[in-house]
Amino acid sequence: MSRPLSQMLAIPASPDALHDPEELLRRLKATGAFQLQSAQIRDGSLIAEIASGGETFHAEAYPLEFQIPELYRCQHLFPDVDIEAIERAQLGLAVEMEFNKNPLTSYHLQLKLICTLVPNLLAILDDSSEKILSGRWALLAAQSRVAPAPRYLYTAQAVSGEDDCVWLHTHGLNRCGCPELEILGSTKETYQSHYHVMETLANRLLDEDELPEWEEPFFLAYAAQDIPLIVTLIPWRDAVEHYPEEMTGGKADRAEGHNDYTCAIFVYPSEESIDKGEYSSLSIYDELLQDNPIYMITTSETNRMHDLAAERLPYFISAFQDKRNKLLGKFGLLIDEEHRTEDNCREHIWFEILDIRENRFLARLTQEPYYVSGVHEGYECEFTPEDLTDWLIFTPERRIAPDDVYILELSS
Repeated sequence: MSRPLSQMLAIPASPDALHDPEELLRRLKATGAFQLQSAQIRDGSLIAEIASGGETFHAEAYPLEFQIPELYRCQHLFPDVDIEAIERAQLGLAVEMEFNKNPLTSYHLQLKLICTLVPNLLAILDDSSEKILSGRWALLAAQSRVAPAPRYLYTAQAVSGEDDCVWLHTHGLNRCGCPELEILGSTKETYQSHYHVMETLANRLLDEDELPEWEEPFFLAYAAQDIPLIVTLIPWRDAVEHYPEEMTGGKADRAEGHNDYTCAIFVYPSEESIDKGEYSSLSIYDELLQDNPIYMITTSETNRMHDLAAERLPYFISAFQDKRNKLLGKFGLLIDEEHRTEDNCREHIWFEILDIRENRFLARLTQEPYYVSGVHEGYECEFTPEDLTDWLIFTPERRIAPDDVYILELSS
């Protein structure tokens, strides 16, 4: 099927320039963020072909009056003054673009396009994923050489009914050429652990060259150290047949939405069940999913996290000077030989930063490794910045990751 356009709406601090497509065109021509192949103004809309990474993308931008939908999730922290300005705003710039086979680089390019067209950006309504993004975050992301995290491409929503039933489903994956994902029959007690399964699968699918077929087994994680979690995708029309029609997310909920390219997550509990094609509800793993499952992160995502952590390392080092902060760094330890594979030879694990000096980190291990014998919680070691995969800053007010450094810019 053809994928829908990625639809975003840029909210400027001042909407004056949005009425002038010639000014928007001048900004496109002056940018260095990508190459402008062609552009034209038609009926008040700016239609452009832009190129990046050797590929060409079609985009369109036009002024649009708006109201923020109630169900949109606010992804970022906004100062009160920005919230008030967003609530007063009535006009934005709609920016539509078709993604290519690499959704993450496409998304990154769309952010660059928005920041080029609307330099005084206040916020973005990502209509495809139904979330609200900070303009400050978007500007930092657009200036970065590293794409944002895959989770920005979609939103997972939890809808609860009158009973204990919770229906988990995504918005935003269709624009990436992937089916929207669902988990039916979750509960208020289990939906958080089910959400982690859905998020992990979404991120994996976004990184796959080819999507798995319906009912095909797909290794996702270890529910426990020796118990694999094998999931499979079932089209929604087949999935709802396993549940009561009036259940939240059941057949009766499909008249006005969630009735196109969407599928539910089920599991195969054994090799025999795979051979017979007998899939089961994710709920059979509920007890194990409460006990810290081992979710696999792809090599490309590990590299992306490492690159962003390295690019924004000055924020991390600066935060260490404030002794009220606690810093954690994720470093890769060489795993035991019997556990190594062609794609993975390191276990990336969190350390507390004890000291930073002469471009070295003295760090203490905060947890037990799974696949590194002879090393235990409390182990201390020195690392270089090249060893750092990810980092976290815990201030007295909040947790800040490399993706969140826009928060530090709020008070600067």
